[in-house]
Amino acid sequence: MSARNRTAMIIAIMAGILLFVAGVSGVAAWEAIKTFVTMHIIDNIAVQIVFVILIFIASLGGISVIIGGLLIGKNKVRTGKFTISLGAGMGLIGLIVSIVMAVVANSLIIGEFMSIGGIGLFLSIVARVVAK
Repeated sequence: MSARNRTAMIIAIMAGILLFVAGVSGVAAWEAIKTFVTMHIIDNIAVQIVFVILIFIASLGGISVIIGGLLIGKNKVRTGKFTISLGAGMGLIGLIVSIVMAVVANSLIIGEFMSIGGIGLFLSIVARVVAK
């Protein structure tokens, strides 16, 4: 295992612990994507099964990020990065949307976004970038 991947693994595990403690997951966003796809693009049993699997992994949140970090540690970098994305990626979108809404409402308080979950999301992105 390379030093970069070892670092990415450690960062992902720390991020996963923070996300788990904060209860951050991407379930709502994956449900919205599933609804859009099944209503406007295609709706069959295979698509339903794929979304059930994706939503299950995303519902694990921090656990998915920890598993992704462990996969990176086992030189399954692509799978690890994908698992990290499922566990934390949609949480990032939610964080960005809430920051934009706060800016628009002129009520941006930085402490709200530097929560345990926000730090965990940031670290999960760092882990994905560091992994090679």
